[in-house]
Amino acid sequence: MTAVIVASDALYRDARRHLRGRVEQVGFFLADYDHQRRAFVLREWRPMPPEAFEYQSAYHVTLTDEMRPEIIKWAWDADACLVEVHSHGDEGIAWFSPSDLYGFDEWVPHVRWRLRGRPYAAIVIAGGTFDALAWLDTANTPTQITALELDGVAQPATARTLPRLTELKERYG
Repeated sequence: MTAVIVASDALYRDARRHLRGRVEQVGFFLADYDHQRRAFVLREWRPMPPEAFEYQSAYHVTLTDEMRPEIIKWAWDADACLVEVHSHGDEGIAWFSPSDLYGFDEWVPHVRWRLRGRPYAAIVIAGGTFDALAWLDTANTPTQITALELDGVAQPATARTLPRLTELKERYG
């Protein structure tokens, strides 16, 4: 089972501009989820400013205790799904790190509970590539997002994370 993300090129370009640099950057999209197409349709972008972070480095970010519920409320008020995006630098090939995956174990169930089971997605970008996962039916099992469709043109995900996640779970439980 897979899903896609659909957006205008202009909206996604705004996000990419914010996500550049050596330090990890974060932002969120509001999205509608089209169950029939299995597609997150992005509609609004919100970059996280420096004061939104409790900790921010080239390898890890943590949002403040105030920002996390603010983002959830933003989605709730808009009757939308959240799509998280963060960067892993301007070079390399995108995949979620073990610390990203560990963070999802806590964050995704909480967000889905607060948003009454709405699907959630996360995108990581590195260089000109991206990988993305979605939690559609459960907060514990991610689904691969296979493509980002910008103005109808599909860009494939690296799809590097799920095989590594399976390996990590087999190794460490």
